[in-house]
Amino acid sequence: MENRSFVFSRNMTAISKGFAILLMVYHHSFAFPNRISDVDYKPIMIVNALPLDQLIADFGKLCVAIFLFLSRFGLYKSFEAKGSSTFKQGIKRIINFFKLYWIIFFIFIPIGLIFFNDTIRYTWNTKQFFYNLFPLIHTYNGDWWFIPVYIEFLFVFPLLIRLVEKNPVFVCYLSFTGLFLSGFFLHIDDIFSKYELIQILINHLGTDLIWQVMFVIGIFFAKYSLFGSMDKFFLRAHLNFRIIFLSLLVLCYYIRQYALKYVIDIRGTEIEGIYDYADFLLTPIAIFSFVKLIQNITILERLFLILGKHSTIIWLTHTFFIYYYFQDIMFAPYYSVFIVIWVFVITILVSIGINLFINLLHFPFSKNKAE
Repeated sequence: MENRSFVFSRNMTAISKGFAILLMVYHHSFAFPNRISDVDYKPIMIVNALPLDQLIADFGKLCVAIFLFLSRFGLYKSFEAKGSSTFKQGIKRIINFFKLYWIIFFIFIPIGLIFFNDTIRYTWNTKQFFYNLFPLIHTYNGDWWFIPVYIEFLFVFPLLIRLVEKNPVFVCYLSFTGLFLSGFFLHIDDIFSKYELIQILINHLGTDLIWQVMFVIGIFFAKYSLFGSMDKFFLRAHLNFRIIFLSLLVLCYYIRQYALKYVIDIRGTEIEGIYDYADFLLTPIAIFSFVKLIQNITILERLFLILGKHSTIIWLTHTFFIYYYFQDIMFAPYYSVFIVIWVFVITILVSIGINLFINLLHFPFSKNKAE
């Protein structure tokens, strides 16, 4: 590999998001056999009596940590460039996300309420509709649970930046303390069974405390240029080879899929809900290894760059196709690899269409501004 200076650029961030969305699509396509029981597919191969696709899909849960890491990494780089991060900027980002979310919401949710209203998921309920609209709950799409986490982290980012700049050690201590407290909040919402909004708030808080570690680690990697330091280490140790980075990805897989489950078996199922705690260690290694693995392979860089640029809309829409509305169509290619490709073809076309619609909505304002 070429021994040039390694800079984790915007394109590399987009490529990493492409890697994350690939893991997410695999995760949702093959990790839950009970959700695809009405269709069939041909796996790549069988390993230890399980389809290889399912093994990859189980590891694909790492995509959540990758997205959180990259979003905070990018926000900190933006903060460095602008020299400030205010609550006004955070609110603006939240509003922009809500614009996209509501467009997707009003495209896809009416389909369920009109054409799939014979299912419990899409039975009309006014309160449920507005709870999903703002999104306090995620009953219309179970995999939208990540949306409140993303929004709430955007809101607290300016405060966290100030804390990081003043006392990074305290922030680390606070972050890991919050992680260990998360299990407590995830198990007390039943106490407030008569107070629905309090239950929702506690559930959000418990989920936020689990994932905020990735939020903080992303900031620290950006602040201290830790990807550059990792690259220098591999160069100086004469380990800058693709086989090394492929081995690191395999090691990340092994640790997450086997070592962590061994810990759960030893410590008991009470920690099973938060065993993702080790993702804060694996995520930067997986991102770095993947980027280095495909670096300078033009066709792969371009492919994952495209996936990364469409990753947000793919994230918000792909499970409607895989689970809720068009499962028969999405699994029609039968072979697992072709199913994944087909999902991306459809969702990228949807993403292009939604982006064109957004541009049309903005066009009159852009025109007036230009005049």
